[in-house]
Amino acid sequence: MSNSITRALLGAAMAGLALLSLSAGSWAMNHGADMDHDPGRMIARMTDRLDLTQEQQGQIKEIMASSRTQSGADRERIKVLRQKMRAQRDNFDAGEAQNIADEIGELTSRTVFQATSTHARIYQLLTNEQKAEMDAMMEKRQERRGKWHKEEQQAQQ
Repeated sequence: MSNSITRALLGAAMAGLALLSLSAGSWAMNHGADMDHDPGRMIARMTDRLDLTQEQQGQIKEIMASSRTQSGADRERIKVLRQKMRAQRDNFDAGEAQNIADEIGELTSRTVFQATSTHARIYQLLTNEQKAEMDAMMEKRQERRGKWHKEEQQAQQ
C-alpha cells in the first residue's frame, strides 16, 4: 500500500512539474506578455490555499527571487530575438531566421528547466498535506486549460 501511495504522489508531482514546464515554455515564448507575474501575488495565493507558514513563505520568496534574477536575462533576450524574427517579414533570410530560432529554442529550454527546478524546490518545502492540495490545484488547472485548448481548436475549425 505504501508503494502505491508513493507512486501516486510521485506521479502527481511529475504531472505538476510537466504542467509547470509547459506553462513556463509558453511564458518564455512571450504568450501573455501583458500578464503580471507578480511573485508576491503568487505567494499570497499559495499561502491562502496551502496555509503556508511564515518560514515557508520566506523560503519561497527567496527561491522565486533567485529564479527571477537567473532567468531575467534570458527572458529579455527572447524578446529581442522575437523582434528580430518579426523584422524578417520585409527581408527574409532563412539562415539568419534559423539561427535566431535556434537561440530562442536554447533560451526557452533553459527557462523551462529553471521554472521546473524552481517548482521542485518549492514543492520540497511543503508538507505532505500541502503537496496533496498543490497536486489537486494543478490537476484542476490542467483540466481548465485542456477545456480551453479544446474550445480554441474547435473555434479554429
